[in-house]
Amino acid sequence: MEGQSRWEKVFDAIRTSLWGVGIIATVLGARSLGAFHALELMALDRFLTLNTQLSIESTDEDITLVEIDPPHVQGSVEKGYTITADSLADILETIFANEPTVVGADIVSYRITGENQERLRSLINQHSNLITVANYSSSNSAEPITGLSKSQLEDQVGFNDLVFDRDGIIRRAFLGSYFLSDEADSYKISFAIQVAKGHFYSKAQADEGKRFEIENGIRDPDTMRFESREIPRLVSNYGYTEQQIGGVQTLINYRGNPKPFEVVTVSDLLEPQTDRSSLIKDKIIILSLAGAAHDFAIPVTIADRTLDESPLASGIEIQTHIISQIVQAVEEQRPLIWTGRTAQYVFLVGVSILGISCGRFSKDTLSGLISLLVTVFASIFLSYLFLLRLGLWLPLTAALVSTTANGLVYINYAQNKRRSEKMIQQLDLALDNERQLSERLAFERKKTIENMFDSIHNGPLQTLANLLRRTRDATIDLPDICLGLEDLNREIRYIGDSIKQDAHDQKDSLDVSYAGTKFDLDIPLQELFQEVYDAMLSRPLLGFSNLKFTIISFAPIESEILSIDTKRKLCRFLEEALGNVGKHALGATRLVVTGKNKDNHYELTVADNGSGGNGNEVETGEGTRIGKEVEKITGGKFIHKPNKPKGFFCQLTFPLST
Repeated sequence: MEGQSRWEKVFDAIRTSLWGVGIIATVLGARSLGAFHALELMALDRFLTLNTQLSIESTDEDITLVEIDPPHVQGSVEKGYTITADSLADILETIFANEPTVVGADIVSYRITGENQERLRSLINQHSNLITVANYSSSNSAEPITGLSKSQLEDQVGFNDLVFDRDGIIRRAFLGSYFLSDEADSYKISFAIQVAKGHFYSKAQADEGKRFEIENGIRDPDTMRFESREIPRLVSNYGYTEQQIGGVQTLINYRGNPKPFEVVTVSDLLEPQTDRSSLIKDKIIILSLAGAAHDFAIPVTIADRTLDESPLASGIEIQTHIISQIVQAVEEQRPLIWTGRTAQYVFLVGVSILGISCGRFSKDTLSGLISLLVTVFASIFLSYLFLLRLGLWLPLTAALVSTTANGLVYINYAQNKRRSEKMIQQLDLALDNERQLSERLAFERKKTIENMFDSIHNGPLQTLANLLRRTRDATIDLPDICLGLEDLNREIRYIGDSIKQDAHDQKDSLDVSYAGTKFDLDIPLQELFQEVYDAMLSRPLLGFSNLKFTIISFAPIESEILSIDTKRKLCRFLEEALGNVGKHALGATRLVVTGKNKDNHYELTVADNGSGGNGNEVETGEGTRIGKEVEKITGGKFIHKPNKPKGFFCQLTFPLST
């Protein structure tokens, strides 16, 4: 039976576990089709915005943004500013005079005017850490500055193209791609990578350390790495399609500060009182034209604008965030945002199992909902913590959907199961109560029958036996027979009336039909013994007719230690013992009835010196039955034997702790 119950539990656990497996599989299937991609990107945006609002990172002191403002530029904001090659060369010479590690000039070629650009090309030849830009994918594509060598095009030119998600937000950095053909020499490197590479090269030269070369990845050969720091490449498994992900792209980990970088205009930089060394020396300088870049939507909220008061970010700001994250990742081990199928599955399945546990092991619905709420908040916090500390982007929304669905399903299941178990318990309790009631009624019925039998046996049957004996012995005349029959009739009727009365009367009493009364069982036991003795000795039984000498003594006994049923049985025992004297002790002249306290026991003795009765009747009679029954109830000892020199001796000894 236990094995069957155990297998039933195992089967039930397997059956109910399939619900959770089904929900998890459904969420995973929907996620693989991109159903949660937009929501997961929104969650990523909220985390990055939270970083900014909490200012969890300080301003990047290794980067300075320099904006070329009027009067150093020509044109208007509406049409876009331009700058002459000579003005740009003057500004660059001033900057390089203060020894930056690298200068990234994010100024496309068609914004540089003037016929003679030889001076600008000379600066590019002179400073290998001067990076210029090109643009290949936008409608306003721009070729590199003319007249550059092949090595300069490879090492000092980077594209500044941006990639947009479907909702128009820029979350990805474009690091490298084949733009023109499948030839190896057509592979282009982004402006951010070129600036970072130039920064590492300059630092290595200054410190005479090892130069960080850009190489293919080790774990992912299709991505880029600097020394051991591999840039996680975005793949098409998590909502982005192959068409959306061209070349090498990575997620941008925007710096968590409302003012991420130091900003200065050229006008301020050229002021005599300006400490140019603190702004430029050993720093990455990003140079751009005022108003040259369009504004773009990014995930983070910028409280203090970097270059202007627009609510959106400019292209140069986004490029600077990309440069900062790459440099900080290599030099300071700042996390880059990455994701992995195994990590995502483990997280989603793990928190889903926690959601299942909230329902299956909760004590009630409220505690289940509270634990589910705690699990949801813990999942959000854990996902944010992994992103903040490790850069691991986990599928939060899909996990929350799976966790909440599993939690609610299993909370409802647990609630229904508890309700069903409670109903079963109530039914079992009702059946148990009914069984106990039935047993109690059967016991009461048995006890009533026994009490009725004892009343009949010690009352009318004793009277009838006495009449029969005297009739056989011809020691009774007709008037006495009539009187005896009248007594018998009265006793029988009394028993019937007593039964009817007991059905309505809840008092504990002892029926004494031959005396036409009831004895209250709540009075002390020694008084009950005395009343039983008096009632029995008043009966016209032959054994009592010649008594000359009686010894009556009942020592006090603590009645509280005895139950009502025990007291009733003791009284019936005494009644039966005295009845046997009246029936069988013919010619008895001496009767001893005593109750004594002895060694924490009570001895109840009835002895006579009559002729006695048949030995077989003594062994099998009602008196012996009652004596053995009382012996069992009280845990005492019952003795019945012939008395010396004649008569009969009957004694019941029981412990007072009964």
